[in-house]
Amino acid sequence: MLFGRKKKLPVKIADKGVVEWRYTTCGYCSVGCSLEVGLNAEGRPVTTRGVNAPVNRGKLCIKGLTEAGVFAARGRGERPLMRGRRFEPWRPVDWDTALDHVAERFKDIQARYGRDALAIISTGQLMTEEFYLLGKLVRGVIGSNNYDGNTTLCMSSAVSGYKRSFGSDGPPGCYDDFEHTECLLAIGSNLPEQHPIIYWRLKEALEKRRFPVIVVDPRVTMFAQFADIHLPITPGTDVVLLNSLCHVILEEGLEDRGYIERHCTGFDAFAETVKAYDPTSAAKICGIDEDTIRNVARLYARARAAMTIWTMGINQSTHGSDGVCAINNLNLITGNIGKPGGTSLSITGQCNAMGTREWSSCSGLPGYRQLENPKHREEVARFWGIDPSNSSRRSAACSRPTSFRPSRPGRSRRCGSSPPTR
Repeated sequence: MLFGRKKKLPVKIADKGVVEWRYTTCGYCSVGCSLEVGLNAEGRPVTTRGVNAPVNRGKLCIKGLTEAGVFAARGRGERPLMRGRRFEPWRPVDWDTALDHVAERFKDIQARYGRDALAIISTGQLMTEEFYLLGKLVRGVIGSNNYDGNTTLCMSSAVSGYKRSFGSDGPPGCYDDFEHTECLLAIGSNLPEQHPIIYWRLKEALEKRRFPVIVVDPRVTMFAQFADIHLPITPGTDVVLLNSLCHVILEEGLEDRGYIERHCTGFDAFAETVKAYDPTSAAKICGIDEDTIRNVARLYARARAAMTIWTMGINQSTHGSDGVCAINNLNLITGNIGKPGGTSLSITGQCNAMGTREWSSCSGLPGYRQLENPKHREEVARFWGIDPSNSSRRSAACSRPTSFRPSRPGRSRRCGSSPPTR
């Protein structure tokens, strides 16, 4: 042993007395890692471990590794509580009493004030099957049109942007695209801190082969420090930057003309729109110098596969839907939609945000069906055994009339004046 150097001891993990493992999903970020919770002899959760599922491949970040601690958190609700009036003390009741009371109050309120007197707000952290059942309860049984949740709150920009560009809220990419891409553009996303397991997937891909990582963020985040190029744009100017990248790509003939002709509409009007976003003018607005804009545009367009990811830096913007459309436009003109490593991929905030978008009947009907489409409403209503119209016929699903109505009118507006659409 060298002088002054202590011998390293092996890491020892304390035996927490686990007698049973229960499968579940991490409830923190949007990655939705598969894990198992270890129960001791008393049935109390004491630890967690990763499961070798396609998403996290057996790994967990510090949040997932310590998630068993939430079961012992102070103030955790363990049983239903009721009170007669506001500010009166809560009293514990059994589940049957609580559920019967809620159901009677729902029916009483709707009898007095109409079906839409009830409003329901969901989350992004239920299981997919639970989201489907919740949507069936709200749309098919309760019959209220005032239904909102993760899909039309924090993810509304991604939802509307995907629909405006592609006609459907179905992200065209997945985490496996990291293993195939040759250029990554990340906007308003800080993977190392927000989504550590996704960042691990990215780092693993970078260890196999090098490709440029470009981070667009006004802040010098951890991700920005690890990037090859950091673009600290002026807040709120992401659409300007993205349109300027498209300007350079079209000006220098770097677009995938064959892909555009086969898969896009509205290209001529879009090309006319981005003519106003030359790098010299854009630099004065977004704070990124002209040469850097041109360099990033060339890197992205010349890559055989390039992908853009974004998180709340785009979604929480006042023009977030336009930002998503601008990202989609960049990938459409470079042919980076529909191939491995080429995609527009929204990184959501909660562990099953896509579950509520795909199956909860919140922003659309199950399986990417549209609330504003009468045929889709008819199809789901027939499957559920309810009346799809605003009629007085009684539903087989409940004891009073129910119907489907779109929560918002369908939008056909396009990004800019007329962006390419798939």
